[in-house]
Amino acid sequence: MDDCLKGIGERIREARKERSLTQSALAEKLDISVSHMSDIETGRTNFGIDIFMRITEILQVSADSLLRTNVPEVDAVYSAELKGLMEGCSSSEKEAMLKTLRSMKTVFLNNRK
Repeated sequence: MDDCLKGIGERIREARKERSLTQSALAEKLDISVSHMSDIETGRTNFGIDIFMRITEILQVSADSLLRTNVPEVDAVYSAELKGLMEGCSSSEKEAMLKTLRSMKTVFLNNRK
């Protein structure tokens, strides 16, 4: 299984769930089978740019958020967004946000193992 496809599939699944869509509902909107949708989300199959573009349109997410390539420009965008989220927050609010992010990072790292 391609780790790149697996990562993209996981981010598609996360975006789908955030929008309260079932796999079946997304597959129907894409005009593909549920099993094909499942294979996309688990990284078991490659899929065309046409399906990828329709996924971004239906889920209303940017392609870069699904691709998440490791390039400095993308990292800079994430850093700027995090900084923007903290703007206007009090010191205690910023500390609470950092504490939450640290906890989330620990969970993510543990889930990788």
